Amino acid sequence: LYRIGVDALIVQDMGITKLNLPPIPLHASTQMDNRTPEKVKFLWEAGFRQVVLARELSLREIKKIHESCPEVPLEVFVHGALCYCYSGQCLLSSMIGGRSGNRGQCAQPCRLPYTIEGEKKYYLSPKDICTLDLIPELAEAGIDSFKIEGRMKKPEYVAAVTAMYRKYTDLYMQNGKKGYKVSSEDKRILMDLYNRGGFSAGYYRQHNGQNMIASDRPNHAGVPAVKVESQKGRLIKGKILTDLHAGDVLDISGSYTIGKDQKKGEAFSMVVQKQVYIKQGSTINRVRNESLITSIHKQYIGDSIRQKIDGKLTLEVGKPASLKLYCNESTYTAYSKEIVEQAQNRPMERERIVSQIEKLGNTPFVFETLDIKMDEAIFLSIKTLNDLRREAVSGLCEALSGKYYRKTTDEKKEKNNTYDQFKRKENFSYSVLVENKEQLSAVCAYLEKRETENIKIARIYAESNIFQEDIPGYIEKLKKKKIEFYLALPHVFRKGSAERIEKCISRFSEKELDGVLIRNWEQYTLLCQLQFDKKVISDDNLYVFNRFSKEFMKKAGFSEFTAPAELNESELKILGLETAELTVYGYRPVMISAQCIMKTRGKCTKNSSFTQMKDRIGEEFLVQNRCDECYNIVYNSAPLYLGTQKVKIQKLSPKRLRIRFGAERKEEVKKVLEQAIDAFGEKPQFDYTQEHFKRGVL
Repeated sequence: LYRIGVDALIVQDMGITKLNLPPIPLHASTQMDNRTPEKVKFLWEAGFRQVVLARELSLREIKKIHESCPEVPLEVFVHGALCYCYSGQCLLSSMIGGRSGNRGQCAQPCRLPYTIEGEKKYYLSPKDICTLDLIPELAEAGIDSFKIEGRMKKPEYVAAVTAMYRKYTDLYMQNGKKGYKVSSEDKRILMDLYNRGGFSAGYYRQHNGQNMIASDRPNHAGVPAVKVESQKGRLIKGKILTDLHAGDVLDISGSYTIGKDQKKGEAFSMVVQKQVYIKQGSTINRVRNESLITSIHKQYIGDSIRQKIDGKLTLEVGKPASLKLYCNESTYTAYSKEIVEQAQNRPMERERIVSQIEKLGNTPFVFETLDIKMDEAIFLSIKTLNDLRREAVSGLCEALSGKYYRKTTDEKKEKNNTYDQFKRKENFSYSVLVENKEQLSAVCAYLEKRETENIKIARIYAESNIFQEDIPGYIEKLKKKKIEFYLALPHVFRKGSAERIEKCISRFSEKELDGVLIRNWEQYTLLCQLQFDKKVISDDNLYVFNRFSKEFMKKAGFSEFTAPAELNESELKILGLETAELTVYGYRPVMISAQCIMKTRGKCTKNSSFTQMKDRIGEEFLVQNRCDECYNIVYNSAPLYLGTQKVKIQKLSPKRLRIRFGAERKEEVKKVLEQAIDAFGEKPQFDYTQEHFKRGVL
């Protein structure tokens, strides 16, 4: 990639900074969930030379990042599909069907319907974003690069949307903010290309909201085309709301293709299928504008996108023919193997020569000018002319692309790595993560019945929202049992998070707190600023997928890490878990979102709680709204349990096994502890999943 001239690599994995790379710039992917000045500074110091910011940021947050890190080029999404989850924090597709969003294989289960309290809607399906109106504000906030989502879109969509943003970026650069205005016609063109019930401006002006979600349908909604006035039997009559063209497709219980051009305001009639009834006064949408697609294809995907070149053909008797091609500052001259001869009978006509040389076919070029210098009455075979043209075009291509080729010096070859084989671990040590005081109380009750020397739990993690409750007595009980107490910091770090975390940590005495479990790099940089001298453990969403990222974490000062959820047993063995905790029970967070299910349903209470959401096949997912930090957690439909893989886990020899609690009540906590610790290795009485331990991801 470096040698052929690729400008940069967009990456998610911190391990790449530990590779012996050629000097190719690294861009930090939005999959890294980049939200704060601290994170951007951290990435810059780690070697990244451009940062793609998280989609959930406001204009104010972006401006603050730019002002704090003016040397770092910033990139943001401006148009297209919007993920429901914070990028890089979504495991829903991965856990449901094995297609990982972290591998670019997302199956988009967020676009499916879900049922909450008997109401079935597309609760997880955001509208596409359109930010044409915000280009001046984005530019003035410090953005250097606009990103358009087009990965799964058709060429016509990508071409037209890119051209539209190019047009209005140029308009702003020429006229400034005061002379900037987006035409309604251009907005309509974007709507015609693709929209999910309209556009939103994303998170740039709001934190979340019902108006950002396409709850009624997950796909292209089109634009209003026909107003229905009556239906008699299968015959529908109405009024045309926008010009229709032959080949346009209307969304009527499937699709209906228009047979001829029809004007806005004209009467409309059609025969629908049996048992199709359309209510009087309702609107039928057009979901394909054939005329628009055709014009885009012709303008951007036809011959007009080919590079214009100049040529000079020289045909002199007794010499090889030469064809010199010019493109910008690059040139290439090709010579024929045969010499030009004096014609004995019929000399070659100039028109025939031009015709052969201008046959550029599927090449990326088209002649703007072609000068020909030729003697009178010459002869050269058509095959020779064709070979001359092909060599000249090939040479020009190499001359153009060669400007971007890089030469590499001899690089050190990676040594073959051998991995230590750890001894089989017979007895496990455990950690337990609790969500609230009730669960902490249940864990303490479980411990009370056991002698200190027989206790297998070595550490307790408590979610940071637990500090709102009175828990010092429980911490004292844990200390008497020689059990470490750690604070689990929030999944999201945004405005006010630093102050809340600092306040939370300060509530615990020097002796009470043994360390913290962190979920993002912002928390790491904050702890460095606070000169936090306790142990720092990374959770499984700070991915350690390989030995390089493992090395990065070690050098950053992490004493331990949590085994990632998307590696299977053999991959975990290669990675090595000697300094890792392996989660063996828990409802896995499969989505962390700035959106709020309660708010989307119009029932925001500003009180943290759990909601139950059911998918199409009846699987139930718990959704927690964390109002203290204003984000949602969607948990997997079944808990992870790896107790039946005891022998394989013994061979992996992780430093510790983790039990993770979420919404479990006191009695459930007791039963899980007895199953996952006392009866580890036996099949449980509850439904469970082994996630990727056996299957891995695509």
